[in-house]
Amino acid sequence: MDCTEARLDRQLQDIVYKLVINLEEREKKQMHDFYKERGLEVPKPAVPQTAPSSKGRTKKVLESVFRIPPELDMSLLLEFIGANEGTGHFKPLEKKFVRVSGEATIGHVEKFLRRKMSLDPACQVDIICGDHLLERYQTLREIRRAVGDAAMQNTT
Repeated sequence: MDCTEARLDRQLQDIVYKLVINLEEREKKQMHDFYKERGLEVPKPAVPQTAPSSKGRTKKVLESVFRIPPELDMSLLLEFIGANEGTGHFKPLEKKFVRVSGEATIGHVEKFLRRKMSLDPACQVDIICGDHLLERYQTLREIRRAVGDAAMQNTT
């Protein structure tokens, strides 16, 4: 793996911290010692977000690595089918799956793909589900109702 492809995986890191006793504390101490030995300022730890509670007080909210917000209720499997000659250069997608709101439109998905793949604005992007060419105005929830379970993939 190239170093440019390495990135932090918070979910995996949280799992490892829960499995290996005192690992998180040891790593924090090593980082603190590293910066102190070199006379550098020790970076501040990330502060949890605060959210108002029902009684008007604020409480600390720590994101659970396994909880998915209810508004992100659709998972999309993104597969590149092909391009016409002369389409130009584009970046392959880093991730095959993406979770989005059912209220997202095909236009939103197209915009996401254009940005992630660095596509030229003149490049035509067609998005299909099963045998259906989808329209920009259609929401993902509408598509699920219209095409039914036949065009949906079950990932279990």
